[in-house]
Amino acid sequence: MAKRISIPPLAENNLVRNNCFGQLLSFYRCSGSGTAEVINGPPVFCRVTNGTLVHVFDIDNQEHADPDSVFPYRGKFVFKFRARGTGKIKGGIRWRLSYFRGDMDFMVRTTPEYKLTGEFQEYKFEGTIDDFHACVNDRLFWEVTEGYADITGIGLNYPEPVREAEFDVPHIVALPGEEIKFNCSGAQELLCCYGHCKNDLTPEFLENTRNVRMPLRAAGGEGMRFVAVGKAENSRKSLFVSTAPPRLLTRMRNCLFDKSPRHLLFFGDSLTAYDAGRNYTDIAGAFLPETWSFMNAGIGGDDLPRLAKRLQGKARTYRLEHFEHIWDKIPDDIFLFYGANDSKANWRDDYKFPGTSLEEEKRCLEDIWQVFQEKAPRARVTVISAAPGYHPYQLERNGRLREQKIQHTLFGIPEHIKNFNRAARDFAAGKGWNYLDFHRVCAAHGDLKSLFIPDDGVHMTLTGHQVLAAALLEYLQK
Repeated sequence: MAKRISIPPLAENNLVRNNCFGQLLSFYRCSGSGTAEVINGPPVFCRVTNGTLVHVFDIDNQEHADPDSVFPYRGKFVFKFRARGTGKIKGGIRWRLSYFRGDMDFMVRTTPEYKLTGEFQEYKFEGTIDDFHACVNDRLFWEVTEGYADITGIGLNYPEPVREAEFDVPHIVALPGEEIKFNCSGAQELLCCYGHCKNDLTPEFLENTRNVRMPLRAAGGEGMRFVAVGKAENSRKSLFVSTAPPRLLTRMRNCLFDKSPRHLLFFGDSLTAYDAGRNYTDIAGAFLPETWSFMNAGIGGDDLPRLAKRLQGKARTYRLEHFEHIWDKIPDDIFLFYGANDSKANWRDDYKFPGTSLEEEKRCLEDIWQVFQEKAPRARVTVISAAPGYHPYQLERNGRLREQKIQHTLFGIPEHIKNFNRAARDFAAGKGWNYLDFHRVCAAHGDLKSLFIPDDGVHMTLTGHQVLAAALLEYLQK
């Protein structure tokens, strides 16, 4: 199995969607005898009067955007918000607890009761999750008494885990009943969780962390997760074991590779950055020789203009520090997987224009080519075509937003994706780059819907990642 080379951590990920009420009360509801109303500031805030405001998490998005927010045992949490008003306010956080056969219970932590003033103040509440059954956050709430409270700037974060515990493999793919084996170093405890957040069995601690051998249990969900906990505060590391359709798994196992050392570098948007530990880079890495290594430099929300600026080191570029060490090990292969954000279109223009025009796409690719010529002139560069997504999910979701006249963008418009891919393919051919047509792979799959998550139809399911990993492995063996 190839070695995953990590890059410096990103900034903390806020698990709260619509944290400043830019999409009104989507993901929120008010209960009790009070009322809740979004007011355009600045800042935009929600005024709650003698009631309880509840934020309901989109758990699917949470699991894909930040997999370490699922089973966050021994993890630190930071809950904060800004508020002003005439009354008193108390906040709370709720986690689902995972028990045998999917029975549901909850763990709740509440803040002190705060006396509000006429000016916005930030309130911060911190703690550590000490119940290993804690599976996933499912809501936040604020109780307002004796008047009203204006609330904005909401955040729930798990600070980046300390890298103390390490697994010797990036990922494991197997069939139920097959033996899986791995080693874990630097861990005091090793928690085995079944089926990610869709559990059929209660989590359990394993007696040893080294030379672990056990059968992959068919316990529901998508496989198994192992969470290693080290000595330091917030020291956690996850290893994912996924199941795959037998025919697809056979394809991946049948790929043969040269054992000579090779390093792969992946650039991409959230389709590359999300599902850390169980996305297509990690799945492919599980089948590559141990003499190979790979680095995932994907960043959620990225597009080609932002990538070009970051590669050029331009000041004030979003997450510029993320690329600080990407050239420490010169890659033999570089992969570019973009297009989802470049092809999205704004509702105010009736979705006619993609976020990145064709002229800007070509200009950015030229800038990126120049950097690659300087940093890794001998690397083989491969453009992975933009995925089609499952557009009906986007149309359903954005139809509601359009009716409410809420600002939004639409992903997956076939014409924009087709034009983006054509321009990328032509540019690659002109520069001697390779082109991996993932769009065609998706179209030939037979069940396009299964490749993309229902939450938005853009990000990939585990099946989608496995399909791309198989195509990538077959490409690499050539």
